[in-house]
Amino acid sequence: MRHRTRTASLVLLLFLLLLGGGAALPLIPEASADADRGDWAARIAEMDRALAGGDRVAITAAWREAYVAAHASRDWPGMIAVGDAAVRAARATGSADVFEPRARRAYRTALLRAHRQGSRDGMLAAGEAFGRLGDRETERLAKAEAAELAIRAEADARRRARAL
Repeated sequence: MRHRTRTASLVLLLFLLLLGGGAALPLIPEASADADRGDWAARIAEMDRALAGGDRVAITAAWREAYVAAHASRDWPGMIAVGDAAVRAARATGSADVFEPRARRAYRTALLRAHRQGSRDGMLAAGEAFGRLGDRETERLAKAEAAELAIRAEADARRRARAL
């Protein structure tokens, strides 16, 4: 019963994040159509170079391109990386009001993808990312779900071993 309660809590949290959080966040402008949608790491490297040069327009453009590429990847690691890049941009530019909501959105997407993929590592990474933003409740729930995934994986492995 504890498993169902935790899973139900996480599902409710994810639903509330999508429902409530999406309306409060500004929409992220579309990236250019010629973006290499499969290469989020290269776009983040571009953003980091723009951060070093202090070019706010280039920082924002490169971050948008990275977001689009990570979003198109349909996996969680790119979204964590894009969220981390948004946090770096917020600190470097003093634009926390712009970049922290973007980081939260990327982390939320990573959390949902990791949950859907049954990725314990993804759930842990997303939970830690929310913790860095100061969202301890989401961090706690993500880590609890990651622990449940590990327990289920171990039980499945034991069941398969017994079947042999």
